Amino acid sequence: MTLSKIVSNTRVVRASYANKARVTTAQFRVEANQEIDLSSVKEGEVILRNLYLSLDPYVRFTLDETGGDMPLSFRQLNDPFYGLGIAEVVASGYEKYPVGTLVSGNTGYEKFTRLSGLNDPNTQSDIRVLPAHARDESTGVPLSNYISALGMPGLTAFAGLKVLGIESKKTIFVGSAAGGVGQLVGQLAKAQGLRVIGSAGSDDKVLYLVEKQHFDGAFNYKTEDAREALKRLAPEGIDYYYDTVGGEILDLVLELINEKGKILSVGMVSQENGKEPYPIRNLNVIARRGVSILGFIYWHHLQYFANGELDDAVRPLLERKEINYREEVFEGIENAPMHFVNMLDGKYAGKVIIKIADL
Repeated sequence: MTLSKIVSNTRVVRASYANKARVTTAQFRVEANQEIDLSSVKEGEVILRNLYLSLDPYVRFTLDETGGDMPLSFRQLNDPFYGLGIAEVVASGYEKYPVGTLVSGNTGYEKFTRLSGLNDPNTQSDIRVLPAHARDESTGVPLSNYISALGMPGLTAFAGLKVLGIESKKTIFVGSAAGGVGQLVGQLAKAQGLRVIGSAGSDDKVLYLVEKQHFDGAFNYKTEDAREALKRLAPEGIDYYYDTVGGEILDLVLELINEKGKILSVGMVSQENGKEPYPIRNLNVIARRGVSILGFIYWHHLQYFANGELDDAVRPLLERKEINYREEVFEGIENAPMHFVNMLDGKYAGKVIIKIADL
């Protein structure tokens, strides 16, 4: 039974749509002092105390009235932004998630979250109960890793490489390699014997990829011609392209990719935040060289959470420091709008996370 307790919630809601314009903090509104009575939890509900929030570029689509493939429920004005987070159950009306359970899922941009209908078989829930050892940070794996290297970005990297079917001694090019997904893709591929090259948006990011994260080479796409850089770093051509960028760089890779090469399309960040779509001109290469382009959505691969395979494969590498995973952690839910805009503008390296509370 949950004891009566009133908590004060702060949430970040969608104030307006950006549509095709650049996102600014004007699209966000911070609402403080929203009271939640923990004793009000109903059957089939839980109330979460949110600890960490992941800031992800794809949330940009919820600022478009049409929303792409984002459900309407994720795009409503005056509702909290969609966001994956780590949370502790502080009130429960559902035995599957007792008080004290650590979970990850769609917590939204707020301090406390009420989730309903969990006992309804027709309700889709993305709640993931975290393993008991997630609490143990003494091995050098912070809890925040469960929304980064051991969360959605980690799953996207791990499962994406499985979909690509990578083979050792071949060359993989990772777009946006300094981001939350790309940095792990490169290091996992390197551990499997591939030559790994990547692109990033600053000299500091490039240096970090090579010196700290085991990339064989990288280039600054803002200051170096991408065609010349890829020819220099991959003299024998590109076998795999892990694409989170799309646009002009995808068109270039199609021009340079080897016969029977494979491209995994995970995202197209270059086409987001109000930018006009880039016309791809080299599609004839797909037939001419037998190139495969594979689409990837992370929630098609949630079995690697459920069966523990992602955790079993990646956590030991983190504990042994064989993978250097870079996070940018900022404090305060009220600061999420500023950091979201900065993330879209490419000002951060690594996975961008908001710390909301201590465990």
